Formats: sequence, structure tokens, C-alpha cells
Amino acid sequence: MTVQEQSRNNERRTRAVAGLIVLGVVLGFLAAFVGRWAAEGLGGTRVVRAVVSESDFTITEGQNGPHTIYEVRAVTEDRRVLELPVGEEFHRGEPVVARLSSLTDRVLSVRGARAEVEAHHTGEKIAAMSLGGLLLTFGILAVWQGRRLLPGRLGTARALPSFLAGVVLASFVVLTPVGFGGTAYREGVDPALNLWKYGREAGDPPAADRGESVVAGELTVRVTGIQPGPPEGAAAWLSDFHVLTLRAEARGLGDTSLKLSADQHGEPRRVDGCAGAPGAFDGATGLVCFVVPPGYRPGYLLVGERGHEAWLTL
Repeated sequence: MTVQEQSRNNERRTRAVAGLIVLGVVLGFLAAFVGRWAAEGLGGTRVVRAVVSESDFTITEGQNGPHTIYEVRAVTEDRRVLELPVGEEFHRGEPVVARLSSLTDRVLSVRGARAEVEAHHTGEKIAAMSLGGLLLTFGILAVWQGRRLLPGRLGTARALPSFLAGVVLASFVVLTPVGFGGTAYREGVDPALNLWKYGREAGDPPAADRGESVVAGELTVRVTGIQPGPPEGAAAWLSDFHVLTLRAEARGLGDTSLKLSADQHGEPRRVDGCAGAPGAFDGATGLVCFVVPPGYRPGYLLVGERGHEAWLTL
């Protein structure tokens, strides 16, 4: 064998080894990704209550135009910090419930008073996308390497270690915390929330104590009862939250908003139609429900918008 032929053979072997490593990386990445997501979807989950402490975004320029990157974090009841993949759906101070994988501590879904964001896609979509990518990648690499390089060029003793090296590398990147396998928990504790709290300094609006009626023009509102916890017959998901339920009567309310004052723990959010509970507020009488942050103490029921509101002491 001449020196030139030996050089060509060595070059082909090098290309074949590189191709096998690339094949191992691609297939290992897909296998590790699908395996992790399947384990998260089929494994147990746990529910964590939290309050959004940071909701920010950054706009970057890409090849296809501006791209928005959202950064949303929440503080849990035990003062740990969670990163939430929820985009712009939830805002600072809002109580949320995150469903985490018991195996990996990754966020699978996040629910608030009026919306739910799924971070873990359905198994069918994952399987279909992964299988399609697997077949496409295998086909491209098989054509590239072809019959010229693999058969007879490299023995199993060299081919298998090269392929497995790629698989191990990809699995390490996908599954370990230093790669894509990190949990949703982040280091440190975010500072305490510093949200507004309505009081007379907001403009001395009409006020009344619980059981009395507050009157603002044609509008009259009265709270006749207050109790912790969701009302009977509400959707099951509401029981995952801390809930405050009011029984209210109103006249001339129309589409005027009702909300609870915020405090140092966060800002309550009203639940539409009390999540299907019988006797929900119909504009005249019934139950008005709010999901509230852990540790929240009732302050005021605010009727209307800031600067044009009436408030009831609870």
C-alpha cells in the first residue's frame, strides 16, 4: 500500500469516527430528551404554592426579527425561588400554583386564578417530533457515511466506542444540572414583595366597615360574610390555592371591578365565576372568590379603579 493510499484510508477512518460520534450525539440527545420527558410525564408530581416576585422581559434582535425573552420567578411558601416558563401570562405579586415533577423538580404546569400554562407538552407530540427527527438524522448521516466508509473500514472495536462516546456526551448535556437537566429552583431568596396597599391616603374614597354598605353615586356594595377556603362545588384545582370567599350584595355594579387590596405578601386575584361553584356572584348577590398569597391578611375590598374607587374594610 502506498503512502497516498494509507493517507486516504486514515482520512476515511477519521471521517467515519467523527460521523459515528455525531450520530451518537444526535441519537443520544433525542433518547435522553424523550426519556426524561416521558419519565416526567408518567412519574409523580407535587404541587407548590408560590407568589410571582419578578416578571421581566428582554428583547433581542435575531435573524427573524425581534425576539422576546421572559424572566419570571416566584417565591414559594418555604422561601425558595422558582423559575417559571410562563411568558407574560402572570404578573408580579400574583399567587400561582406550580406542578413539579417529583423526579426532576422541573415545572410541568403553572396555574393562576384565570389561566393555566402547560410547560410539559403531550407525550404524543414529543414522540412524533422525536421519531421524525431521529429518522431524518439517521437518514442524512447514513447517506453521508454511506457504504463507502462504514462496512469494512472500521471494526466493531472502533465503531462502538465512537458511537457510545457521542451518546454519553449528549446524555450528559441533557440530563445533568450543568446542562439542560437543571431543576426549576434557583439559588438565593428574592427580596420581599413591596406592593401597594390601599388606604385613605389614596384619595380618601368612600368607605364602610364589613356588614355596612358603601355608596358611590348609583353604586352600592355590601359584604355580608367572609370565610377562608373555596366554596363548595368549586372546581378541584381551586383547592390547591389559599382562597378567601366573600358573600356580597350589590346594586348598580355593572362591569365595575372588585378586588382585594395587596399587602407585603402579594396581590390577590379574583376567580371568575368562583370556578363553577353554585351561588357565584351574578352582579347582584352571591359569592366572590379570590386566590390569595400565603400569609395574606384581609384588608379592603376595592370597588372600581384606583382614583375612582370605594373600599370596604374586611
